[in-house]
Amino acid sequence: MNRPALEVTRLLQNPLGDPAPEGERGDIVRVSDGSRTIYLTPREFDEATEQQLRYRLAAEGCTRSNA
Repeated sequence: MNRPALEVTRLLQNPLGDPAPEGERGDIVRVSDGSRTIYLTPREFDEATEQQLRYRLAAEGCTRSNA
């Protein structure tokens, strides 16, 4: 099964939501699989494996559809 690539964007809190400069950790990390999106701290992102990120994305999708 071919899974879509994860899109990872490091963002700043000030100005809110602007992409962090190249090479910077940023304040928030946005992770998307093309249909669902989660936001993590840089530490949460650094400590997570790709499998854990995909699980969290899948769980977020279930939560949103049940809400």
